[in-house]
Amino acid sequence: MTRESGARLVSLGFNPMVVSFLVFTILIFGATEDASNAWALWVICLLFSNLIPIATVLFLKHRGIISDLDASLKEQRALPLSLGVIYAGLGFLALHYQEAPPLVQGLMFCYMTNTLVILLITHYWKISIHVMGVAGPLTALWLFGWHFPLLILGVVILVSGARVVLRAHTIAQVVAGAFLGWLLTWGQLNLWFI
Repeated sequence: MTRESGARLVSLGFNPMVVSFLVFTILIFGATEDASNAWALWVICLLFSNLIPIATVLFLKHRGIISDLDASLKEQRALPLSLGVIYAGLGFLALHYQEAPPLVQGLMFCYMTNTLVILLITHYWKISIHVMGVAGPLTALWLFGWHFPLLILGVVILVSGARVVLRAHTIAQVVAGAFLGWLLTWGQLNLWFI
């Protein structure tokens, strides 16, 4: 396996949508006592943070609006990011209505606001969505009680390195993604959801 194929594998395996699916699953089934409500919450998260965004990206790629599934070109990111803000906002409202545990609601809220921050930054600079999309949810897991600093730091470094190896980002862009993902998620969850 070459260095680049390994980096592609890491980028795919730790894609923000894969990470969101896993983290929402852990948070929902770890904090919800009513099993039927847990499944309803899981479906909401699956729809608004995975299925609808994935279908949108596939549609945008098929129509030629974005050139690849990562929307690698900075100029092509505005539409998928704007739709992502809307989807996460609708997901947050649905989770709030279903009385989801605070961290589950909070993480969906963070997806909405953090994506809005990415959208604003993207007008000027190409911050790493991959790294920010890993650092934020791992911060939520930490606040949930998963205190594994070496594992969390290792995953963030692994994904950051993969994005640099693939020449998708500079070191500054992955460091900024990691820092903002952590800071914004930590701040919002502690201010409003814990």
